[in-house]
Amino acid sequence: MWLDKATGHIVCAFEVEKSTSIYSGILRLTDLASSLPNHATVLYLVVTDSRQKEVEMQLTRPSIRQTNTSIYYILMSALRTHCDALCKLGDSHLILEKIACTVN
Repeated sequence: MWLDKATGHIVCAFEVEKSTSIYSGILRLTDLASSLPNHATVLYLVVTDSRQKEVEMQLTRPSIRQTNTSIYYILMSALRTHCDALCKLGDSHLILEKIACTVN
């Protein structure tokens, strides 16, 4: 989780999916979002490149779309490639938008 320095509120949540079910990871994220009072948390799945198609397929399921919860995903290769720059230049969670993907 990424906490806002000023308020202590959760502004971002991450689920790293390397070996467990993508669907269960998505479900954990939507459960978390539903349990937060302001529902303004940005949700990210971090996945291996080989699981990109599976993530896209799961995020387009009608049951997931019905939640009206925006879930982005970050490929581990992008995270590895840009890690130093993110750490050096990122002063908020918004820097992750540069490497995050979404399904339309």
